Amino acid sequence: MRRKTAMVVVGIMLCSLIGCGKKEVDYSDATESANGEVQVESQTTETQSIEIPENIEYTITGAKGTIDVAAEIKVPEEYEKCTVMELSRVVYEDEDIKAMADKIFDEGSYFLYMPYNEEARANLRDKLTTASANAANDWDAATFEYVLGKFEEEEFFSASDESFDELKFYPDHRTEEEVYFCDIFGAVDGRWYILSFQKNGNNCGVKLVRWDRTIGFQLADYSADSIDVRTSGNASIYSQEESEAMAMEFAMKLGYVGYGVVQSNVAFYACTLPKDESTIDREDFIQGVDGYNVYLGRNQNNYAMAYSSESWIMEYLDIDGSEIVYEDFPVEKFENAECIRVYVDGQGICEMKVYNPMEEVGPMNEDIVFLPFDKVDGIAQDELQAYADANSGKFKIESIQLAYGMVDEDGKKALVPVWYYFGKDSLNNQSFYQQNAIVMINALDGTVITYE
Repeated sequence: MRRKTAMVVVGIMLCSLIGCGKKEVDYSDATESANGEVQVESQTTETQSIEIPENIEYTITGAKGTIDVAAEIKVPEEYEKCTVMELSRVVYEDEDIKAMADKIFDEGSYFLYMPYNEEARANLRDKLTTASANAANDWDAATFEYVLGKFEEEEFFSASDESFDELKFYPDHRTEEEVYFCDIFGAVDGRWYILSFQKNGNNCGVKLVRWDRTIGFQLADYSADSIDVRTSGNASIYSQEESEAMAMEFAMKLGYVGYGVVQSNVAFYACTLPKDESTIDREDFIQGVDGYNVYLGRNQNNYAMAYSSESWIMEYLDIDGSEIVYEDFPVEKFENAECIRVYVDGQGICEMKVYNPMEEVGPMNEDIVFLPFDKVDGIAQDELQAYADANSGKFKIESIQLAYGMVDEDGKKALVPVWYYFGKDSLNNQSFYQQNAIVMINALDGTVITYE
């Protein structure tokens, strides 16, 4: 993937999983193994409850740091009814592009946004000029002005002799990797959006973003305790509950049924529209707290993938803190992830991203046996000891959660219950929302899970 730089904020992305699967593997009595794989010694059809305390407390002292564990333990209701599932990856095909565009856009409003040869460039310029006459606000109008001005610069759009006249995947000449894409411009309830599809040999995804947020737009999850939230509040006219309901409704409209809200965080945005690439004038820069990032994951017997910020950061601050470096969409490189994130601001649905979509095939085995919690915690203490030996500082484990995680099994993906030990250091930034899993342990076999 190619890399870019942009101004100011950090975007954090959560990935929450769906599960699926039918395979001749029984997880009813699994033993410890390595790297997230599951090995089975014997079979049983009995479900088993284990004794789980409500809280635990202890301190780990390492060679460099200390870890204070004072954690509430959270488990799904009737946790022992967890279903282990095999996952099947969805790969978007040409026909999926039109099907989704028809669901998202106002009838007859959309067209290809593929200006990479001379004819397509001229055609798109005419269509955008017409659309600009119906700009919804000043920022919409400024976005049209900025993009239309770029049509005179060859390098703004990658050169290609390809003719873009069909809704299908095209080779992306903007990257050296073998990537295919399709971009579409259209209206949703009269507001302009861009819908982008991308896929490569491993991953695929969809991004929808409102037109006034297509240039220089960055997004971050903020803590409710941050100075920005406490001093200025949230500019959105929608409450967190209303934002979650809007996100769910929009996802269901596109066919993502059976999902629930995994996490909702206050959203801080920054948007730049520089007239001069070397400078950004104050009038070309806006930022603030407006709305919520709503993360959706498929629910199965009240299980969903736990939110872990550290695993899914897609953008990060440069060392001097003045700019961020990020990878273009789709940024998700982890094989063990699937995510839907919907950003709802004061104007409604602003952005949606779907990463690495999957589909259910069926449960592997509904009768499973959990490793006793005291054994799980013993494994966790060993991992925490190694962490404290290797890392300086004071760390805290404040929450331990039983939720879904993904592992590899015989070349296939399996969704299994995982114990997440969430922690933070004493210098944790109070502006950006962070929930990081220092340790993840397979609840069935005691495997320590790492996502490289």
